Amino acid sequence: MTKGALDRGAVVDFLIQSKVLKFGEFTLKSGRKAPYFINAGGFDDGEKITKLSSFYAQKIVDLGLDSADVVFGPAYKGIPLCVSTAMSLQQNFKKNIGFCFNRKEAKTHGDGGEYVGKPLTKGMRVVLVEDVVTAGSTLNEVVPVLREKVGVEIAGVIILVDRAEKGSGACSAVEEAEEKHGIKIHPLVSIHDIISYLSGANSSGFRIDTDLKAKIEQYRAEFGAPCVA
Repeated sequence: MTKGALDRGAVVDFLIQSKVLKFGEFTLKSGRKAPYFINAGGFDDGEKITKLSSFYAQKIVDLGLDSADVVFGPAYKGIPLCVSTAMSLQQNFKKNIGFCFNRKEAKTHGDGGEYVGKPLTKGMRVVLVEDVVTAGSTLNEVVPVLREKVGVEIAGVIILVDRAEKGSGACSAVEEAEEKHGIKIHPLVSIHDIISYLSGANSSGFRIDTDLKAKIEQYRAEFGAPCVA
């Protein structure tokens, strides 16, 4: 792997082959009925999490964020992600970066504390790793605490997929989170990348047919945020 080499098509292939990206009829937590669903809980074995973290590590290097001090993963899904991404940065790029994640409830015995991993100190540069930003609730909980209580700098946020759907207003949930917290969120792929790639000949083993494409377009017309280049 080299700088600038993240292959978005390979990411989509992986999502399909891992059965993390599915097409059909799904009721989302928001109540929206969607023709596609991304279940990051499907990264459930060593091979999958190793491959996933290699994409995150590549994106971090591509963006020049590999000079950060720590890869931070919000509990719970961010825990294996931050650990494996730090490992991939070392194994693939010889970048030795710390990892850290928060506890849902602070430990009051033993070493105590709210965090596990590399100790966070004021002035550290941190890269957050997440799966999908929907309502932005996780970032709303984590970012203010890391900045105000711990005093770290949020160098960037890497997410798996930007669904590019409206948040509370006309802008996407990702755009709203960026504006609210003054951060930059970088997806490995967007839903626009996925639809474009799977609508033509590809190596994923799946292709969007006419009927499914019509359902996706109808859903996007109602809930999609404007595509921002």
